[in-house]
Amino acid sequence: MGEEVQVSWQEEERTLTLEGEPVMRYVLAWPQVEGAGLGGRWISRYYLRLAGSWRRRWEREVYWSACLELAARREEAKPFTPWAGELRGETALMRDGVLSLRFSGCEVRGDGRPARARWGDVWNLREGAPQPLRALLREKGWKGRLWRALVQQGEARRQAGDCFLDGDWVPKAKKTHPLRDWCLTEEGVEISLPQCAAAPAAEGCPVFTLPLEKKT
Repeated sequence: MGEEVQVSWQEEERTLTLEGEPVMRYVLAWPQVEGAGLGGRWISRYYLRLAGSWRRRWEREVYWSACLELAARREEAKPFTPWAGELRGETALMRDGVLSLRFSGCEVRGDGRPARARWGDVWNLREGAPQPLRALLREKGWKGRLWRALVQQGEARRQAGDCFLDGDWVPKAKKTHPLRDWCLTEEGVEISLPQCAAAPAAEGCPVFTLPLEKKT
């Protein structure tokens, strides 16, 4: 990787129609890694395939469902709100051969409640392979330490009213295996919980940032 590594974000926006009426709109963004050799090309191909999966979902099953709703509302002489989808991402950190990306997705079916998703991907640029969290935290018991830090932070935020987590959010969150899905930032390890897993839907995907190093 002699040249400087850069991440550029490709973006696609499209409106799908039925008989000239907008039915489904989506915005889709995915990264392209340049200057990282073969590893960067592998990562770029992965996201090109991922973008294709989201595109096919929106242009097929979601679009068809939206068309069915449009037809039903026409029969009932009711207004129709076009459905919408969005997938965006950003570079959370790139340092020492590690690339961390953060993604957020949202889907709104007509005038319904937004369905949200949030996740992170961390890559070893040279190998073009996912970077496991254990490779950054080599200390014994690191998984337990991070989980305790997440619970402590969540309880503090719940008590302060900063995040409306369920009263029994801890066992609910544990069932989602949150340490499997993460990204790396300057502040530490960023972890998000799935929407509705441990908090009301309006909270979206609660986010926690946990320090990498053990406090002394």
